[in-house]
Amino acid sequence: MFRATGITKLQSSATRFLNAQTTTRRSYTQILSDLERQIHTKLMRSHLQPTSLEVSDISGGCGSMFAINIVSPEFKGLGMVKQHKLVNEVLKEEIKGWHGLQLSTKAE
Repeated sequence: MFRATGITKLQSSATRFLNAQTTTRRSYTQILSDLERQIHTKLMRSHLQPTSLEVSDISGGCGSMFAINIVSPEFKGLGMVKQHKLVNEVLKEEIKGWHGLQLSTKAE
């Protein structure tokens, strides 16, 4: 009986933590940070002409790691590596200061 109580407490603590993280993430992603906005603007103004673009700071707000999901007609007929190279070329100066990038590309 004691173990079951301990497990229940652990599960409810974990559930509260995950719910808090989900709520925080939802409210954070509703507003773009300055860095997210700069990256978004640079990609939108680039030759890639994205039809869909999402930029998220996934570093906890310090601007060292981003997740980018981009859909572009420029990717048509290109493999994933070439698609990623096109995005990396547009953001080469910004990427120099980052620790990481999660990049998802898709042809329209």
